[in-house]
Amino acid sequence: MSDSLEKIKSSLQHKISTQIKQKGAISFAEFMRMALYEPGLGYYSAGLHKFGKAGDFVTSSELGDLFAQCHASCFAEILPTISSPVIFELGAGSGQFCVDVLLALDELNCLPDAYWIFEVSGALKQTQQEAVKQLPAALADRVKWLHAPPDEVFNGIIYANEVLDALPVEVFRFKHDQYQRLMLTDEAGQLTETWDDFPADLSAQLTQKELQLAAGYRSEFIPNLSAWFASVVKNLQQGAVLMVDYGYGRPTYYHPQRHTGTLVCHRRHQANFNPYQDVGLQDITAFVDFTAVAEAMESVGLTVCGFTNQADFLLNNGIDKHLDADGEYQTYFQQVTEMKQLVMPEEMGEKFKVIAAHRNLPLNLSGFSVNYWQTL
Repeated sequence: MSDSLEKIKSSLQHKISTQIKQKGAISFAEFMRMALYEPGLGYYSAGLHKFGKAGDFVTSSELGDLFAQCHASCFAEILPTISSPVIFELGAGSGQFCVDVLLALDELNCLPDAYWIFEVSGALKQTQQEAVKQLPAALADRVKWLHAPPDEVFNGIIYANEVLDALPVEVFRFKHDQYQRLMLTDEAGQLTETWDDFPADLSAQLTQKELQLAAGYRSEFIPNLSAWFASVVKNLQQGAVLMVDYGYGRPTYYHPQRHTGTLVCHRRHQANFNPYQDVGLQDITAFVDFTAVAEAMESVGLTVCGFTNQADFLLNNGIDKHLDADGEYQTYFQQVTEMKQLVMPEEMGEKFKVIAAHRNLPLNLSGFSVNYWQTL
């Protein structure tokens, strides 16, 4: 490990230890927030290379432009139906999706008035700005970075790919007919798990899920998810919200066989299940309970109108029509390989889901002609 990485790791561990000493213990959610987002030290804040072959993982938009082309087809069903539309992307990663979708929408003669990005990582913001510079000026000038969700009323599309899985989660277990909250203490420099009662508000959020769990069952949930959605969509007057991530509906998420939870970490394209190693140097994620997402959307005045897997969403938005069968063989081969990664069940096709909701804009989107409401 390089000296700079070791410095990041030790500095972050010191901050976490200091926080524990001040409070006596911290929740897993607080640990995850610090590990991922602590300014200058967290995984998403320290400027480490995360995406692509040289990083820790590859997102759908990094594989090529087919993912963005299909989303552009979906967006083109929405944008012409509202006045002065914008696209507001949360956590834009490397910025490649923004670049590719604007180019595709330009081809479709269906550009938004503006493209806003809300990015909490200063390092990723710089990466995104470099990517956007490759666009023609007429497109690049539409892109604007925000320091917070819009403080003005707007119409348009709110979009997020692999954002929900990076929201800090509370870890719980069900024991003695009650929920217990995972807390972390520091024992001689080692993070140690312990269990405590949940505060009343978080206990209520768990109880409302009406789970039927065996003794010892361990899993996670995103706390205060409705409040998070409220902050994101508060000024959306008319438009749609689309979110893509890996996860399940609640019956599958909390299935008896999934009794150890869904937490997973990524570093250098290797998965592991130890969030306490290489703190600040690895990604920590949890699969998404899409039933909770749908409930949170509805609680803030959105109407959920679609839920499907990524394969059906992309196929129904014509991913096969974007293959350049008449072009060079190498290009066509690369596109076919990309499409397989995006839609095959053993790759991303079944694991990833797409959920859509609207506000004051009834929608019947082609991408959701196959709907999986029964899994929520």
